[in-house]
Amino acid sequence: MHTDGRATLTELQRATGLSETAVRKRLDRLRATGVLHIAVEYDHEPLGLDVEALVWLTVAPHALAEAGRVLATRPEVRFAAAVTGSTNLVLSVLCRNARQLHAFLSEQVGALTGVRTAETVLTLRRVKTLTVG
Repeated sequence: MHTDGRATLTELQRATGLSETAVRKRLDRLRATGVLHIAVEYDHEPLGLDVEALVWLTVAPHALAEAGRVLATRPEVRFAAAVTGSTNLVLSVLCRNARQLHAFLSEQVGALTGVRTAETVLTLRRVKTLTVG
């Protein structure tokens, strides 16, 4: 089940007991300071983005920060994080098709200095997405 996470100022005012003006100012302050940001989950298949994958990379320590920065700029990459364990960089990737995923892996990931291994795991079906509550 998906829940619409949007609330009107009036709804927030009722829930908090603050005036709408106070709620608006607080939201503006939270957004301006970067504490609150809006993230949207959407059904990507109707947009022609049919291949979703996780890519687990092992990158030489001296190249990890640069690899993360470069890959985070790619439109295929929805999420990137330095992690601990047998791999040290994980990507969530969304592509139109297997051909685009292959090109991303070979031309973008493969071109990076310091990438030692890459393991790609295709998402067959989502059983849960980010949710509120």
